[in-house]
Amino acid sequence: MIKKNDSKLYLYFSLITCIIGVILAMISFYSIFIVEPEIDKLLNDEENIIKNYPEAYIMLKDPQIFARYENYDNISRSIKPILRNFDDRIKTNKRFDKGDKIYLETLFERRKLGSLLGKNTMIFFFLLSILGWGFYFYEVRH
Repeated sequence: MIKKNDSKLYLYFSLITCIIGVILAMISFYSIFIVEPEIDKLLNDEENIIKNYPEAYIMLKDPQIFARYENYDNISRSIKPILRNFDDRIKTNKRFDKGDKIYLETLFERRKLGSLLGKNTMIFFFLLSILGWGFYFYEVRH
């Protein structure tokens, strides 16, 4: 019986899953460490709401990859009218007020959940990569 050498398969699998994990890490950690603190600062600065809330909304309008607003589920169905309302306000230069903070925080929470999902998916791909490396080194040795 001929023994098959699958080391190339394991090598490519490990490299691809590792690369996907690195890309997901860059996206998630950019959101967690750079974008989200800026949004949080804008939402919590009570002195300049008229300027900060529209800026925060514009940042929240371009969401994290795993929190896209096109992908609605039953829990986030209430976000669609908020987006329409805020989009109209941005187009017509209407003012934001303190009452809008709760809606912006809802969008912010969705972004945070998207970042968390991205981080967890990154961990999953790194674990797959480690598993692939284990099979690769086992195959190379035997």
